[in-house]
Formats: sequence, structure tokens, C-alpha cells
Amino acid sequence: MPNPKVGLALGSGAARGLANLGVLQVFQEEKIPIDIITGTSAGAIVGCLYAAGSDLYVLASMVEELDWNDLTSWTLQRRGLVSSEKLYNMLRVLTRELNFEDLQIPAAVIATDLQRGEEVVLDSGPVADAVRASLSIPGVFVPVEQDGRLLVDGALVNRVPGNVCRKMGAEVVIAVDVGYAPLRTNIRNLPDVIIQTIDILSRQASLQQNIEADVLIVPDLGNVTLTQLNRSAEVIEKGRQAALQSLDVIRDKLASYDPRDARGREIS
Repeated sequence: MPNPKVGLALGSGAARGLANLGVLQVFQEEKIPIDIITGTSAGAIVGCLYAAGSDLYVLASMVEELDWNDLTSWTLQRRGLVSSEKLYNMLRVLTRELNFEDLQIPAAVIATDLQRGEEVVLDSGPVADAVRASLSIPGVFVPVEQDGRLLVDGALVNRVPGNVCRKMGAEVVIAVDVGYAPLRTNIRNLPDVIIQTIDILSRQASLQQNIEADVLIVPDLGNVTLTQLNRSAEVIEKGRQAALQSLDVIRDKLASYDPRDARGREIS
């Protein structure tokens, strides 16, 4: 049988999304092929940096030295409380200002059209611009204006974009869902209120959505919250553990793939 085209969908989750990095490390070490990669928010960052050829271990070391002050700053703009300019500039450097058309692996990221409430798949033009849009939590980060649209966090419409992998031609889809952090009981400021509200709404929306995947990887991240970058080493290791536990299933799927099989299976 021919080797199937493998797609990897990486889910959103802020600091929890660093588990995606651990999954990719294992796939690289174990020579699991990745032909297409999609991501939302944190998954968009990790996926696009990998597709751009970044060293996964250097990225892990770098993340361990970062905190939110290195990535964000307060702003007085009307549409957001926090500027992502620092993170954007870092993304431009790490992606070497590549366009999607220049990536080593075909990739796409998910954003939300704030004015229409629609999913937007970004797969052309500057990678850093698209990733910035995908992670822009509305009300917290300033939205990204692009092609006449106002774009915000893709997690509002598609947390784990396995279906986009399939539409891009993936025959076997592996998805990573980092789940939800525990709801916070200490709500200190307006960003906390906004993030908690979006989190609650996302939980309810996810009950109506299935993740389209042939293999679903769910790292056990316990009580890691969305903002705990200080636990990055732990989160990455949890991603590694989940990927290692999934290797036999993945290899079986790849070995037994038959192009005559029906596609579009969903695993919730």
C-alpha cells in the first residue's frame, strides 16, 4: 500500500499548548512523517515554527527562559488591553519572515473573523502575521486587521483543526488536544474576566464539536493554567509522554492504511 499523507493538527491552549512542542520532538525522534500541519493559537505558533525549520530543542530551551513580560505589553488602544508586538517581532525572527509558500511543510492556521463570526483559514502570505491573528484573544490582545477583516483567536471557532488537515489532503490525521485548564477562582482584573469568560464559552461550544482525527493525543496536563509559562518544561514533557504512548497506535494506522477506506472519521 502507498504511504499515506500524514496531517498533524495542533490545538490551542496558551501555556498548555507547549505540550505540542513535546509531541513534535517525539515525532521527529521516532521519524513519524508529517506532510501537512495545522494549528490554532498556541498550536499555530508551534506548528509554524516547526514548518519553518526551527530547532525544537532550542525552542524548548528558549521558552523556559521567557515570561509574559517578554512577550506582551500593556497598550492604550481602543480594541485591546495588551499588545502582541513583542511576540510578533519574535515570530518574525523565528520564522525568518517566511511566507507560507516558502515553508518546508505545507501549513495553515486558524483565525476568527470577528465581524462575521466565521472561521478563517490562513495559508498564504507572511507566517508571522497569520500566527499573530490566530492567537489574539479578543478583548485582551489587539485584533489583527488583514484584507479588510478583523481577525482574532481561532480557538473561538476551531480549537483543534483536524478537519483543515483533511481538506488540505491529509489521509491520516493526528490531532493534539491539550484540553482545558481548571477555571480560576481568583479573578483579579479585566483580562482575567475576559479570558475566563471565553474559556467557559469555548467549553460549551466544544460539546457540540468533534475533533476530526484518526489518532487523538491528549496530554495529561492536570492543573496547569493558561498563563503558567514557568511550568513549560513540565508541559513539554507531558506532551512527550503522551506522544510516546500513542506511537504504537500511530504506526498501526500508517501500516494498515488503505486508500479505499472511508475518510472523515471523528474522535471526540
